[in-house]
Amino acid sequence: MKTTFKLPYIFIFLNVFALLFTNVHAKTCNPAVRDSLKMEIGYEGINTVVGTVASFDPCHRSVSLRTPFFAEKPALMILVHGGAGLVAGTQNAADAFRSIGMATLVFDAFEMNGFYQGPRFFATSVTLEAKQRMIYQAALGAYEWAIQQEKIDNSRIFFHGLSNGAIVVANLAAVVNPRHVVALLAEGAPSQGIGLPNEIKAPLKMIYGRLDNYGGRTVEHFIWARQQPCRQNVVVPTLPPGNSATCNRQTGGLSQAPIDWFEDQKAKGANVELMWLDETAHGVFDGPIVKNMISYTNGIDRFAWVGGSSKSRKRLLELVQALVKDPRLER
Repeated sequence: MKTTFKLPYIFIFLNVFALLFTNVHAKTCNPAVRDSLKMEIGYEGINTVVGTVASFDPCHRSVSLRTPFFAEKPALMILVHGGAGLVAGTQNAADAFRSIGMATLVFDAFEMNGFYQGPRFFATSVTLEAKQRMIYQAALGAYEWAIQQEKIDNSRIFFHGLSNGAIVVANLAAVVNPRHVVALLAEGAPSQGIGLPNEIKAPLKMIYGRLDNYGGRTVEHFIWARQQPCRQNVVVPTLPPGNSATCNRQTGGLSQAPIDWFEDQKAKGANVELMWLDETAHGVFDGPIVKNMISYTNGIDRFAWVGGSSKSRKRLLELVQALVKDPRLER
């Protein structure tokens, strides 16, 4: 006798709900040009990328634009992932922002460039400047695509970037249109890679966990106060002018600490604010604090505490929720 299995109604409902919850990608795809980018050994034995990085492709499998159920033209949060790619912490952040009524857009810039080696490889084996170049190009394209989408309010766009994504978000603050972008949240930005911009156009929130020692030599080698060798920086002509022009492989010396860049911006009257998160290390949406060490391909070990308190996550969400409700606070 033939047995027939029926899918429970609850799963049918959930599948229909998911379809309603997810916007369909634009018809115009923009796939990466095959063989336009390659990976090779770079600074201190770590991989870099050479060639033309890919632009944003709305049809790529990693791209997800999701809107809250029954929401009409919600504000949009563009999630800019860090150095490991589109991992659980970024997805957690997207879930959290949707919980306060926002649409979210996520993508994986590394996969968009044809690299599928996985989070651990990218976290430990690729230079910061290479990762940031790929993330920046994809994130800028995501913004340019998002403002054309009819299902979101393109006058209430936000960015949240973590780590390598945070330094990218700081650079995006120099090029996005404030008519579209209410605020950009840069969480745990380092000093090295593509550098930080000389000028910003849109409101920027620099966010740091008070325990953020990611990549530090000691427990208290905090990321916001850290100066790194300038040889870790590169000048990228297609990016907004920034402090990498005076601190790169040709100049030598030490980079400007992120907290000093922030103070310089404040002194110039830039719309930039500093937000401290208590009981938080690197990545407040990663869950409770885990006191990790990270081992890089070249044999260097560093502290890498991640996670944060639920109180800090709530505080960050409340800040964004207030701006969503009254964006004039930042205009």
